[in-house]
Amino acid sequence: MKASWSRHEQQLIRQTRINQVLLRKLLISNAGKRIDWMKYRSLGSLILVTALVIILVIPRIQLVPEPEIIIGIILFGSMFILSYYWAVKLHLRIEGVRPDESLTSVRKQLKSVERYKLKITRYNFILAPFMITGIFLSLGIPFLSSRMVPFYALCILVFLASTYVRNRHGMLARIRKIDRDLEEISKLELDSQSA
Repeated sequence: MKASWSRHEQQLIRQTRINQVLLRKLLISNAGKRIDWMKYRSLGSLILVTALVIILVIPRIQLVPEPEIIIGIILFGSMFILSYYWAVKLHLRIEGVRPDESLTSVRKQLKSVERYKLKITRYNFILAPFMITGIFLSLGIPFLSSRMVPFYALCILVFLASTYVRNRHGMLARIRKIDRDLEEISKLELDSQSA
């Protein structure tokens, strides 16, 4: 009877180790997929923004030597170039995350991406009114007209909705999910080392 209990205990220990190894592989795979998705999404947004500006904005800009149009082009162009530069730097940071490295290294890389994303998001929110003003001026749209009030209300609603969606499903939410997976992996490794 004692030998039977001992065999069962050994089988349980072996099964637990196998389950831990499988769970660790699953968590690493999930983290890798999320990191890959972040890479594809950031590259896709860079391409999409460039295409939208080339297709929608540039053809509508009026090249008339009026001061407000020139100021609008300068405002929009400078803000767009600065925001795009930050987006490229963010994409390069995301590309630098290697899920096959050590957990500590991956967590440091993700924290760096998260801090940079928060920083450029804050700066983009600060610069957005200037970019919108630049678009209005360069397109010759009177942005101080009372007819624009519904448009401004719509802009505020879209801004609030996009902020909610980004917080729930955006890059920062994905980074937090990856961090939770990495925390689970480190717990599994500590449990397997103590066993």
